[in-house]
Amino acid sequence: MRSSLFRQTHPPHGGAGPRPSLTGAFKLSLRFLVLVLGSMAAVGNVGRAESSVTETMFREEVAPILARHCIGCHDASTAEAGLDLSHRDAALRGGHDGVVIVEGQADHSALWQVIDADLMPPDRPPLTDTEKAVIRRWINNGASWTIDFVDPAIYSGTPVRPQQWVRRLTVDEYVHTVADVFGVDVQAQAARLLPADPRADGFRNTAYSLNVDLKNVQAYARLAEQIVDSIPIERFAKQFHRGTKFTDKDMRGLIDAMGRHVYRGPLNESEIASLRGITTTVAAAGGTYEEAVRYVLLAMLQSPRFLYRIEQQVIDGPRGKPGVAPERSVAVSDFEMASRLSYAVWGGPPDKRLFDLASKKRLHEREVVEAEVRRMLDDPRARRQSLLFASQWLDLDRLANLSPDQKRFPKWQAALADDMRRETLAFFEEVVWNRRRPMVALLNEPVTFVTPRLADHYDLAVDLPADDDQALNLVSLVDVPQRGGLLTQGSLLTIGGDDASMVTRGLFVLNDLLYSRVGDPPPGLDTTPIPPSPGRSHRDIALDRVRNDACGGCHAKFEPLAFGLERYDGLGTYRLTDEYGNENRQDGAIQFPGDAMPTPFDDSAQMMDLLARSDRVSKGITRKLIQFVMGRPLTMNDVSDVDQIHQAASAEGGTYMATMIAIATSDLMARGRADLQSSDSNGSQP
Repeated sequence: MRSSLFRQTHPPHGGAGPRPSLTGAFKLSLRFLVLVLGSMAAVGNVGRAESSVTETMFREEVAPILARHCIGCHDASTAEAGLDLSHRDAALRGGHDGVVIVEGQADHSALWQVIDADLMPPDRPPLTDTEKAVIRRWINNGASWTIDFVDPAIYSGTPVRPQQWVRRLTVDEYVHTVADVFGVDVQAQAARLLPADPRADGFRNTAYSLNVDLKNVQAYARLAEQIVDSIPIERFAKQFHRGTKFTDKDMRGLIDAMGRHVYRGPLNESEIASLRGITTTVAAAGGTYEEAVRYVLLAMLQSPRFLYRIEQQVIDGPRGKPGVAPERSVAVSDFEMASRLSYAVWGGPPDKRLFDLASKKRLHEREVVEAEVRRMLDDPRARRQSLLFASQWLDLDRLANLSPDQKRFPKWQAALADDMRRETLAFFEEVVWNRRRPMVALLNEPVTFVTPRLADHYDLAVDLPADDDQALNLVSLVDVPQRGGLLTQGSLLTIGGDDASMVTRGLFVLNDLLYSRVGDPPPGLDTTPIPPSPGRSHRDIALDRVRNDACGGCHAKFEPLAFGLERYDGLGTYRLTDEYGNENRQDGAIQFPGDAMPTPFDDSAQMMDLLARSDRVSKGITRKLIQFVMGRPLTMNDVSDVDQIHQAASAEGGTYMATMIAIATSDLMARGRADLQSSDSNGSQP
């Protein structure tokens, strides 16, 4: 039957009449088609909006609840009652007793029933009423499961209101900035006067921990005077403006140009006027041009614009729309981008080329940014910054306080601690820069650097020059299977303390390499380490915890990660037996997060190879570098960006350089965002 649009053009009862007007019919049809398509588009937009809300709900509300309360007992490896709630397909398939999630019917879903009755999680606080409401609403709305793997390391943080941390210059960044801007070395003075930057979330540049107290203020004032007294003031000022009169034109010109250099970006009118007031006061008091410049520089050096990396960001996301995730802020300015790049790659301020490109608004062109980062990576400052990353990631500063029990380790020499620190940094530089290897090669590259003293400590039979006991020497470990890679170096092995704690070593591998986490022990649990004894080795004690019903759920995930390191004592010496004559083994298995079954290995060399081949480890190291560059913990909101950065870096070999380029050209670098920080003390980081 024809459309009514056509039937209306015929006379009634089949009588004679004018022929159908195809043109008119076409116009009417077109008009109707536009209306229909418009309606369909509107319906489609509503559908997409609802879908977006559903996806957001699972990622931002449901997944964190599952990660915090359920996955400890119901992941792929534990799967109590045969139920894995960490993977979408497995969760929807159910457990030994059948399906636990009935889409659209919470009251008929076993998952909801045990949650509603406060039966799950056992021996832990039940879900709050708000969390219960989220689960019930999610199931009744169709139980849309929008991510393949609920990774507890990512989703176990509790989201709170958006925050954007302002980054104070760390002590290292302050020293490098002063050196590059003024040509003055204040490293010794800064180390003496400024409080040390606290370590938070694994790094010393974590923005939320970089506070300023009275001691900082007093130190900045003293350092400012020392810096200004160390430079030829008039010659310094003439780099930016030739005029030396107290006229408004000369003073404003000087302040504007010099301020741009010191503040790492243009000054606004208020800032110029404030600094202009200083020169006016000096002139009124009969002071000289040099005195005026001196006071201006003193003010600049103590200004938040110098001491902080301030960005003028305006969040442009939607407001007041429940279920709609806030979008990112507008792109950072070109001058802000210049600082982001320079402090990421160099740990210091932008150079003239970056400033010139920022002035031309070229630093939001991907090709330009990539070319600049490649240029910057060829600068020695890039190596220096990468070594700072390695030192903080691996917590090498703790070696300065290493003080083992002299009765248990009578051959220990304090100088060995510094040898171990230097060994790891030289190894990192060799693998990352000289050999340009993927960063995961840090786990199994068969070389190291030793002094004669350290070689003796490691029982390495190598010929070394005898004339310098402080020099590090590159040695091959191809024929030394028990050595090779970070985890076989004393700097990392000492993390377990004198007793070579499998708990501490295993947690390092879990948290800092595999990027995973386990929950805190139950309140009131006695966590005092149990030392080995005759007939009872470290492994025996660890296995007791792994097999214990109360402890095994968590300890099974990390203590076996240290089994391959059992032959290394608390100071990294290789021993076939412990001090009580118990056999030290080196076989074990790695439980990679998300895998149902552990992957076995026969010795430490195989363990290192498994870690070095793991994309999970590669991505974990990438995450650490991203966190160091961004100066904040990563959250569930960063998952997509981290994935893209890791994929881009892996496609180019997974090297440090490729990863830095991928970070620099990512949205994380180019745009500010009000990230959801975690209410946990660790910001949802392990």
